[in-house]
Amino acid sequence: MRKLPSLVLVVVAACGDGTPAPATDASPPPDVREPDAASPTEDDFTAEELAILATLSPLPAVPADPTNAFADDPKAAALGQMLFFDKSYSGALIVGDDGTNGGLGMVGETGKVACASCHSAGSANLDDQRTIPNHVSLGTNYTPRNAHGLVNSAFYRWGNWGGRFDSQWALPLAVAENANLMRSTRLDIAHMLFRKYRAQYDATFPVPLDPALDPNAADASRFPPSGKPKALATDPDGAFEAMTVEDRAIANRIFVNYGKAIAAYTRTLVSRDAAFDRYVAGDRTAISTSAKRGLHLFLAHCTGCHTGPNLADDEFHALAVPQRGDHVPATDLGRFQDVPGLLASPFNTAGAFSDDTTTGKLDGLVQADAQKGQFRTKSLRGVAQSAPYMHAGQLATLADVVAFYNAGGGDPGTTGIVKDPKLAPLGLTAEQQADLVAFLQTLTGEPVPAMRVTDTSK
Repeated sequence: MRKLPSLVLVVVAACGDGTPAPATDASPPPDVREPDAASPTEDDFTAEELAILATLSPLPAVPADPTNAFADDPKAAALGQMLFFDKSYSGALIVGDDGTNGGLGMVGETGKVACASCHSAGSANLDDQRTIPNHVSLGTNYTPRNAHGLVNSAFYRWGNWGGRFDSQWALPLAVAENANLMRSTRLDIAHMLFRKYRAQYDATFPVPLDPALDPNAADASRFPPSGKPKALATDPDGAFEAMTVEDRAIANRIFVNYGKAIAAYTRTLVSRDAAFDRYVAGDRTAISTSAKRGLHLFLAHCTGCHTGPNLADDEFHALAVPQRGDHVPATDLGRFQDVPGLLASPFNTAGAFSDDTTTGKLDGLVQADAQKGQFRTKSLRGVAQSAPYMHAGQLATLADVVAFYNAGGGDPGTTGIVKDPKLAPLGLTAEQQADLVAFLQTLTGEPVPAMRVTDTSK
């Protein structure tokens, strides 16, 4: 075994089977030595463990997003931040505040929901930290899942629990028009941008907002005050279909730019320098003795899915978490039910609104029975402050989560879900489970700067 060096000098190369190559030391400092085999300490790591550790920290730069030409434009991020907190374009509430359910207003009221309503600005991860309804999120109506945190979300390859989105910018588009989330329409958003953010929009995007969006314009009838494409072929044509093809294209482009601006903002929500990172960098005092024991357990049992600096493999796994809790739907097939919507979306990365259609993210992707009940691996960064856990908030504490995995996951019963073969009972003692929780608590990074989570929409 080897002690963690004061400076990690581990060189890692990928083997042909994807397994990290054994670590090698280049002129190790004097304190790197083989310890007494009879009395190893929690700071002692095998060469294999050191190799894995070197792949888990530090968190690198946010990956580029070639599908969004405005991904790293400060003007787009500033506009996106205003839109993130703006409630004015949300539609009528289906579920209202009855004093006990956490509703955002009274039934029928409009302008009560913003992105920030379910991604709480006061939370460490910009996830849903409201104690009511707790399990699933509540926008204009109850949603089937708990809102994912947005801090460090730019490191994910897929958006949402079931991978319904293959870019950050496509997600806010669906949220805005979803009847249970914001209940808005793309025409509402186009008019809102003209009314409130015309200068910022025109300074960011190459084509300025059409003057006909002004309700006092002579040709204002070109853009009805509200409307979106009909959802089904059997739906009657509405205000959106009554527009010319050219004006529909204008409205769609404005809508996409709205999403790309919000994505530019969420890319700035990055938290680094967790106690774990400082420990890997050589500060042996950064984490407790219990957490060090938990780290050994983590390396032994958890890195099959929680890999890389974001501690998530960006893959989908069926854990058979029971669908239980207030307003949690009886069935949620996860990836299986989300893939068709992704493939059919005009806003996926292979579509006309993507600024790079050659990423190949959707190549070969089809709906398959094996996807039933699969959900995307969640990053463990900031996990200690992101309760409740799992896709519908079914588990209340980290201790509950560790106990769930220690038992080998859930029981799929007769749901047709095939549990991931990686899940097996771990046989950890109560003390070991507590050590693993202690390690997970070391993954909380520095807070996102306050200026990034302040309402600038007013």
